[in-house]
Amino acid sequence: MIIKDLEPFLSPEWGKTSAGFVTTQFGAALDFEVHGARELIFNFESNYLNIVVIWSANNGIWQETSIKNNALKIAVSDGQYSILIKSIDGNQMALWLNPITVVSLEVDEGDVLPVITDAKYVTFIGDSITAGEEMDGLNHHPELSYPKLIAEALDRPLARIGYGGTGLTPSAPFQEPTAVEALWHVAPNIERHRVLSDLVIVNYGTNDLNYGATEQDFCFGLRVYLLELIKRFHDAKIVLLVPFNGAFKNVFEQEIQRFDRFVLVDTSPWQISQRQVHPTIAEHARVAQLLLGGLS
Repeated sequence: MIIKDLEPFLSPEWGKTSAGFVTTQFGAALDFEVHGARELIFNFESNYLNIVVIWSANNGIWQETSIKNNALKIAVSDGQYSILIKSIDGNQMALWLNPITVVSLEVDEGDVLPVITDAKYVTFIGDSITAGEEMDGLNHHPELSYPKLIAEALDRPLARIGYGGTGLTPSAPFQEPTAVEALWHVAPNIERHRVLSDLVIVNYGTNDLNYGATEQDFCFGLRVYLLELIKRFHDAKIVLLVPFNGAFKNVFEQEIQRFDRFVLVDTSPWQISQRQVHPTIAEHARVAQLLLGGLS
């Protein structure tokens, strides 16, 4: 078996450490092209029995697999492949505190090459909705979420910063990571890899409203966060979504007047997730369609 450098295949949701490459993100990806190889072995730091991994060849059907004996083995043929971290038992804060670490890639023969593109990344930021959680009952589907669908429609690589339970105020149930910390770190004290992104789409506010934040609370949190977004993505077009439940629409409209950098999209008339917090698979598809129309 031949040891390959993993770094060229990793999406921006992975960070580099002395132990390997770590992620805390549902939807974190490894993308590559296979030439002449028949089996790939991804070696992990632990067995991660509670993690669901999916893979797809040549944009085909997603297939579930598992990590056994600290390794993920996939039989391959020539073509383009994508592997995603789909879900874990528990919630995303548990994943933040216990990151997944991939150590190495072994190839039996032939070669594995990175997917080359000159396109700039489209970056999506938000909570569990952005992460693609609970789209099918209790199941997560980052591969079918609206960030993934929009990136595919635009033919752009995807960068995702989405953590369940988070928000812009202390009312949000999960404060690890905070929204600001997630912009800069991919795991505790591990820097997030920076990529060139000229389009950033942000969806926060649902958890803040659902857990009791006042307009004053959200106004303060949003004001601080907008400054952090400008610092992090100073050359990008930044699109803010009014949450699907219409949360804090007036606050968004008020606060963006302080800047000339933000575009606000009111999603409340779309009637997404009227009966539940998390959009369904069909609703994610509709969000993608409607938002693509609003971006043109």
